[in-house]
Amino acid sequence: MTQVADLIRSGTPAACPGRFVLDEQGWRDMAAALSHSALPLLGLWSDGGQVHALFMEGTRPLMASVAVTDGRYLALSPARAGASASERIMQDLWGIEAMGATASAPWLDQGRWPVTWPLRDRPPPAPAPPEGVEFIDDATIVQAGGTVLGHGPAEGDFNAPFHLRLGVPGERIMQVHSRMGYAHRGLCARMRGATVAQAARLVARIDATATVAHQQAFADALAVMEGNGAGGMHDAALFVGELGRIMAHLDTLAVAAELLADRRFVILAATLLERVRQACRDMCGSRLLFDVLPPAGGNERVMSLPAELLAELRAGCTALRRLFWRPRGMAMQARGRGILRADVAGHWGIAGCVGRAGGVESDPGPYGSRPPAVWPDGSCAMAGDVTARLALRLHEVETAVEILSTLDAVALTAPPVGEYGSGEGIGCAEGPAGPVWHWLRVENGRVAAWWCGDPALLLFQALPQVLCGAMYEDVPLILASLGLSAASADL
Repeated sequence: MTQVADLIRSGTPAACPGRFVLDEQGWRDMAAALSHSALPLLGLWSDGGQVHALFMEGTRPLMASVAVTDGRYLALSPARAGASASERIMQDLWGIEAMGATASAPWLDQGRWPVTWPLRDRPPPAPAPPEGVEFIDDATIVQAGGTVLGHGPAEGDFNAPFHLRLGVPGERIMQVHSRMGYAHRGLCARMRGATVAQAARLVARIDATATVAHQQAFADALAVMEGNGAGGMHDAALFVGELGRIMAHLDTLAVAAELLADRRFVILAATLLERVRQACRDMCGSRLLFDVLPPAGGNERVMSLPAELLAELRAGCTALRRLFWRPRGMAMQARGRGILRADVAGHWGIAGCVGRAGGVESDPGPYGSRPPAVWPDGSCAMAGDVTARLALRLHEVETAVEILSTLDAVALTAPPVGEYGSGEGIGCAEGPAGPVWHWLRVENGRVAAWWCGDPALLLFQALPQVLCGAMYEDVPLILASLGLSAASADL
């Protein structure tokens, strides 16, 4: 780990604190050293002229950059599997090739775009779209008399906008092929040239379940750019962040309970969720907490959670826990399904709630954003299955309620938004599914380049290992427990 970090710091310091520009040989040395290092890779992206890699050294971000030469750079996916999707996305958007990459299939561009490499200054026209079927089923499964089943909106259900082809030669899934890109909104292109306030409004709408984390990470990146250090988790951001965490987890728990036909749990979880959303509307003006933090929102106001609502949440959590762990309850029904082991999570770099449920050790956030999660005694800690993930979500709801109970009236003060100059910054916040990162470069008050790192991108890459061996009927429950967001992965 030290060797890689030293190699990165041997580069030329850049405008963003903690970012160093390497020459081509320095990048090659770093890529080679990664094979013998445990330094976590948190993100990989491009601004068109350079490729940037984000690592975590202890609790501080460390970034390495290299200039793109002849549209190519040395891939990191052979040493860090989680980099594969990012390399494919850069190829789709910029036409930048990762030499030696473990995979080259498109992630976003499925042959239906009007142009190729749309983020280039002069993107070439796209070839004619392919004709015929989008998926070629595995011949070995078909010849063996097996079945290839789909999961996604194309199957006629109200599923998230991604598609899975699942090879089921017998009773259990043996092959998983995913198709992404359906939720792509072109956010990187829309960000370029936007004012900071306009960009912040887009950021708040990346993922409704983690909107506060995205707003906080973006605000922290701005603070770093302005030379104020990381924005940190001040009381107002902590307050709305925990409210968002409660809503995201209750929503996931209610969906899982519906799939497991636990009507009592569904009704209670949905009732508590609606009560919190109403409180958010009354306090912040937004049921889903859009635009509550500067610079997009954050009008000056004083926020506090009514004592009766806190009492209702405490009593509700106690009742939910009793329903969850009762004989023949959700915990018993979901046990052993959709296992994501610690070694698999570590292979892909998965952290957050899903990683912790499988036994991945989790340090506090890079800026000490919130207290680290601790497993309750007597639970199925670290089993990595659906039960473990749901149990940890329920526990995090209880923890969030206790954090909110320690905060009295919180004043949200919106600092005057002046004219932003030029600079770079990076920020992070702990979202319901894991750490959320934002990096941006501002030139003359407008966004020149931007990147968002969301845990969904890593979770989608791990799906084949999670679903292999599962029953086809369990797929919706497994996906719900993971809290996948196709919009956050496709941007």
